[in-house]
Formats: sequence, C-alpha cells, structure tokens
Amino acid sequence: MDSVNQTQLKMLKNALLLNGLFCIIALVFLENPITFVVGVIFGTTFSLLNFRLLYLTLNKAVHMPPPKAQAYATSRYLLRYTITGIVIFISLKADYINILGTIAGLVSLKLVILKSELFNSKEYFKNIFKRKEER
Repeated sequence: MDSVNQTQLKMLKNALLLNGLFCIIALVFLENPITFVVGVIFGTTFSLLNFRLLYLTLNKAVHMPPPKAQAYATSRYLLRYTITGIVIFISLKADYINILGTIAGLVSLKLVILKSELFNSKEYFKNIFKRKEER
C-alpha cells in the first residue's frame, strides 16, 4: 500500500474516532440525539467523498499541461463545493437530519487533518515562539 493510501486510511480512522466522540457526547447531552447522529454520519460521508474527489482531481491534474490542469482543478473545486452546498441544503430541509451534526461531520475531517499534519509538528510551535532576533 502506498503512502497516499495509508494517509487516507489514517485520516478516515481518525475522523471516525472523532465522530464517534461527537456521537457519544450527543447521546449524553442531547434530548433527541438520533437526528444529531444521523447528521454527523451524513456530513462525514460527504466529507470523506470530497476528500477522495480531491485526491483523484490532484492525481489526474498532475499529468496534464498547466492550462488544462488549472481548468480541470477549478471545475472540480466548484463541483466539490456544489456537493457541500447540496448536503447542507438537504440537511436544512430534512427534519430527521440535524444541521449542526451535518456541519460537525463536514468539519471533522478538516480538524483531523489539522491535528495530524500541522499541530504534530514540533518545528511549527518552535517557529511560533522564536524571537525575531533568533531567526
């Protein structure tokens, strides 16, 4: 298995763990947690779909000439955001899906990526706290 697939699998596992935590918190604190849990599942599903579409887009665009790659990447960018808009719209209209759960599911993968790729870097925090004279 190549490193890209391993990274995708790691992000998937961590997103599912985070969403499981969201669901447990909802079960404890919310009066009607089922709609929230359905929203989290709904948002997470489309978040993972968007993540996979981004991978496929970048993988294909790398092998194109620059002008074609830019047009292709832009069209796929608009497609991903359209899908996200449709997901939020459906969540707003459907009574059995909680909008906050959907947004939590959509954002969870982004939080996992930030945690695993940005906040795990010790150099990142060292650079934040360095004085200007030390640079």
